[in-house]
Amino acid sequence: LSSPAASGGGGGVSVGVIIGIAVAAVVILLLLGAMLVYFTRKRQQKPKGLSASLAASHCTEFSLAEVLKATNDWSEENQLGSGAFGDVYKGVPPRDGTTTWAVKRARWMNADFQREVQQMADKNHPNIVRLLGFAVGGDMQTRPEQVLIYEFVPNGDLQHWIDPKAAYPLSFKQRLDILIGAACGVEYLHSFDIVHRDIKPANILIEDDMQPKIADFGLVRVGEGTTVGTTRVMGTPGYVDPVYSRTSKATTTSDVYSFGVLMLVVLTGRPALFDSDGESRAIIPWVEECLSSGTAASLRDPKMEAPEDAVLRVARLAVSCTVERTASRPSMAHIANELQAVREEVVGKDELSAAIKVDAEVQEMKDALEGGGSLDAQLELIGDSFSTENPV
Repeated sequence: LSSPAASGGGGGVSVGVIIGIAVAAVVILLLLGAMLVYFTRKRQQKPKGLSASLAASHCTEFSLAEVLKATNDWSEENQLGSGAFGDVYKGVPPRDGTTTWAVKRARWMNADFQREVQQMADKNHPNIVRLLGFAVGGDMQTRPEQVLIYEFVPNGDLQHWIDPKAAYPLSFKQRLDILIGAACGVEYLHSFDIVHRDIKPANILIEDDMQPKIADFGLVRVGEGTTVGTTRVMGTPGYVDPVYSRTSKATTTSDVYSFGVLMLVVLTGRPALFDSDGESRAIIPWVEECLSSGTAASLRDPKMEAPEDAVLRVARLAVSCTVERTASRPSMAHIANELQAVREEVVGKDELSAAIKVDAEVQEMKDALEGGGSLDAQLELIGDSFSTENPV
């Protein structure tokens, strides 16, 4: 007689059911194993076509060993700082040893890595930090490595230079020059339908000659030249466009808004968000109140000398960048042109007066030489003309 379990009677589990469950379990385990192998290999692969797509650019693929040697194995002495992307290190490339790198090491596998490399590889502008190369590798299970290698900019960032405790406060001319250069850099990105998304003083690096370079990109490429949907809002509180914050759509006008805040911060010396009588205030409504109440004198950084009409002109331009209706905001090209006009009006007058003074002195010297007089008197006049300091 067959047992109840074997015949399917008596409420027992049949051998067929047991075999079916076992086979299904084996199949599931095999599928899971195959998926694990697939995704592990996929993570170990560098982005497809990345090296090939960069063949015609100045961007080079470096080995991770070269990067480790350049940064002394990510030594603390070489670390320059940290950002949203990861840590930044100073490095000396082993291939030549004469240049300096700024090496961005991602904290985790970043989906934006390939996009940033491809978008910035062929970009070359005096006001944009140049991407020199990249590296991928490492232990994909414990510490995958994604590395971006940029040119090193030696003079710190704009935040350092406008800090209230800065040892050498920037002049109005220097601030205008930095804003003009930064505006040109952002305009260049916008010409490729690229949105930066995090414009602020800390992301504007300063060269030895005080020229600015835009850095620390959270780039997206806009669709049809205007907008692109993003999964998360990037930026810094006080600088983020409220329209972008609500819609999660990055636009060129989002950068314009942030640049308007940047102009106000540079002009006033105040942060984008500051404490006033124990309450946090945003700089935009504060500036609007100053403009409407006629207290424009308080808009100027007290450490900076500047004509009031020029300060007002820059403040009004900055506020126009932050209006709610995005279509009414100026383009970066317009901003650069307006700032240049202010510079020519303010600094140009000084340069013109200095040139007139020099011309007058030269003419006086020529008249004296042509009119004769003692040799000692002529030599004294020539010496005085060379010792006169240019007021600019």
